[in-house]
Amino acid sequence: MTTDLPLDVETALRAEMVLCGRLLYERGLVVAGDGNLSARLPDDTILITPAGLAKGMLTVDDLLVIDLDGRLVRGAPGRQPSSERYLHLFVYRHRPDIMACIHAHPPTAVGATLAGVSLAEPLLPEALIALGPIPTAPYALTGTTEMGAAIEPFVADHEAILLAYHGAVTYGTTLLQAFHRMEQIEHCARTLLAAHLFGGARPLPPERLAELQEVRRAFRAAGRI
Repeated sequence: MTTDLPLDVETALRAEMVLCGRLLYERGLVVAGDGNLSARLPDDTILITPAGLAKGMLTVDDLLVIDLDGRLVRGAPGRQPSSERYLHLFVYRHRPDIMACIHAHPPTAVGATLAGVSLAEPLLPEALIALGPIPTAPYALTGTTEMGAAIEPFVADHEAILLAYHGAVTYGTTLLQAFHRMEQIEHCARTLLAAHLFGGARPLPPERLAELQEVRRAFRAAGRI
């Protein structure tokens, strides 16, 4: 199948995806063959990581292109698209503004879901501005369309969602933005864990939270987050 995509757009996205895969691996947000990354191409096909390969060791030639139904469009022989592609595709279908999506397994954040600890309560000012409350979607079987149904209540109003017993999904206008949001989820979880070890987290007063929410709204309107 031929494509009329500008070569420089796809080439740049391939390089950025390899970089983000390595960053996720180096920061311990994925291990072994875990996790997956994707990005929307100008013709509305999706560049996505292959199944089973370590995300810290990808090359630009490992990446595949699929359509919005999850069918393989092109890629290296023997490579199959990530089994989590339906999670990514659900995001792209419901958020036309989104250009990149990352699914990873940040360990402290996943541990919070195992313990039933929510990250939705606004405690960290920086996280409230950058991410807003981080909801936890109910458990869904990995690699199935059930995962899309699990995040449906949250996908319109959030760009960072925890997946109970499993991991997290973040998305944004670029792969690096989605990566930074994943990194922030794990940072929030680690900070909350530290607060619990020190005796418990104390929320900010409601009026201070309202100020931060106004800042978040202003930043979103200006395209800064």
